[in-house]
Amino acid sequence: MRLIAASPFTPRWEPLAPREVGPGEVRVQTRLSALSVASELSVLQGGPFPSPLGYQTLGTVTAAGPGVTLPVGARVVTTLGHAAWGVHGAARVIPVPDDVPDRAALSVILAEETAKGLRRVQPAPHERVLVAGAGLLGLLSVVNLTRAGVHDVSVIEPRADRQALARQFGAREVYAPQDAPSDAFDVGVECSAAPAGFAALLGALRPCGRCVVLSDGNWGALTLTPDFHRKELSVVASSDGEDYAAHARWWWRHVSPVLEAMYPLTVAATDLPGLYARLDSPDRPVSVLVDWEMTPLL
Repeated sequence: MRLIAASPFTPRWEPLAPREVGPGEVRVQTRLSALSVASELSVLQGGPFPSPLGYQTLGTVTAAGPGVTLPVGARVVTTLGHAAWGVHGAARVIPVPDDVPDRAALSVILAEETAKGLRRVQPAPHERVLVAGAGLLGLLSVVNLTRAGVHDVSVIEPRADRQALARQFGAREVYAPQDAPSDAFDVGVECSAAPAGFAALLGALRPCGRCVVLSDGNWGALTLTPDFHRKELSVVASSDGEDYAAHARWWWRHVSPVLEAMYPLTVAATDLPGLYARLDSPDRPVSVLVDWEMTPLL
């Protein structure tokens, strides 16, 4: 089975057609998937319909076609989403080292997508960087930045629980949006998906500062404030990653148990369709972990 957005606000299970593995392909049985809450709610609300939901998946290789060196039983991360199994080209799956826990391994997809965005603005080690939003993208941006040697990384976040997470993940300072200092940062990273967070971020950048927008499931339009023109800021967008396997080789060396804090809630796959309505609220969790082994009949 695979979960799709069938129509507005209507998640639905769809059967998967039987599929044999071909040359260069592997079959992956899902063990865990993770929600990117804002992105998935955006698809449920605005389509296109029908669309598969989710893209962060950890599973086990159960079959390998001719020419594949990846062994059956290997633990891998894929972009399968919320589906019980899938067939992929072997080059599209990322093997997980034995010493990397399942929950931490799931972070590698979004880790590369945030890293690609950071490459668009190229923060230097001595520059001050401000991340707006301590959700999945924001927290992974903090990890990418600090592990890459950027020493001064701060976060804007209105929620007290996420402020604590940002500090746990390595932020030097954490501000409520109204308390962020003006004209103080060289680089901004928009992960809040909120107009107020984006406006606070632009206000906190120095003249000629650089900003990358990573958030896509936005809760309202992100508009350019007068600070954009007054300070001659540069704002660029970034979406999917460029080379997930290459970033994974770097990411595995920097995996920390702190990453597991992104998944405060675990549900069975059968609970997914009814879960989304409860997530469309200001106090939604950073992410949700879906344990497919709790519901083997799917």
